[in-house]
Amino acid sequence: MDKTLNLPPDSIQKIISRVKHLEIRARKLIRDQITSQYHSIFKGKGIEFSDVREYTYGDDVRDIDWNVTARMREPYVKQFVEERQLTVYFVVDVSDSTRYGQTISKRQIMAEIAAFLGFIAYYNQDKVGMILHTTEVEQFVPAKHDYSQLLRIIRDIWYYTPKFRGTSLAHSFEEASSLLKKSAILFLMSDFLDGEYDKALSRLCDRHEVIPLVIHDKSEKNAFHPLLVPWQKSLPLLAFFEDIETGQNETRVVGASHAYDQYKQFYTSVFHHFGLEYLELSSGEDYFKSVEKLLKQMTRVRRQLRN
Repeated sequence: MDKTLNLPPDSIQKIISRVKHLEIRARKLIRDQITSQYHSIFKGKGIEFSDVREYTYGDDVRDIDWNVTARMREPYVKQFVEERQLTVYFVVDVSDSTRYGQTISKRQIMAEIAAFLGFIAYYNQDKVGMILHTTEVEQFVPAKHDYSQLLRIIRDIWYYTPKFRGTSLAHSFEEASSLLKKSAILFLMSDFLDGEYDKALSRLCDRHEVIPLVIHDKSEKNAFHPLLVPWQKSLPLLAFFEDIETGQNETRVVGASHAYDQYKQFYTSVFHHFGLEYLELSSGEDYFKSVEKLLKQMTRVRRQLRN
């Protein structure tokens, strides 16, 4: 069953136009230096069979190809090359809070970033898959190198209609760990408005390359409700103001900025604990430049570690 929204033709055309623009931007970066940065960060994790050759003294006997050896009546060993094709997954929070946004929704930001990174992966011959989650995993698309699948992934991140409104990062990350058996690059896209997901995140980090992408709306800091902070138990403080120009009474939440700072401090400490490089993306900024900056930063740090 297709759980995406039925959209008017003009909306569909706008999406197609935007996705095409992002594809062009991604391909331009690939023609520049982003390809070497991308693959210097995310190297193939394993090795794949390439060919066979005659056994020579010093070869590992575990590499002997016994079928070829029996056929040729002399020992042959398998040759391997580094597996260069990567597997990329977008693990995307599609709960109600990601629909928020004064100018564009957090979901749209996620879809655009997924399109940008997805096209970079696709044109580097890598496989791309997706997990959409709320309180549980709602959709799992196994990774493959397929252009049509990539377009469906972008569409579903943008307009998928979830079964549940809430979010449970812990439960969803646990399910993702069970689904993803082979090592992959995971871009975790969420506003991370949840607590106690650190243990489940640890499981993901054990097997995969994890890059959290924290999505904000630029208006949130001054409108952030303390009750949104899952570890904040106190009730919000309300204050009443009278607008001297209109005479209208207005109720505001006091301490919104403080609650927002607590929220950021929590996920920052979790990511630092696991040594994760993460990115905060917000509406009203060129978040593609932020992604490019992160890739360059990760390249520089890992080059220093290798030296």
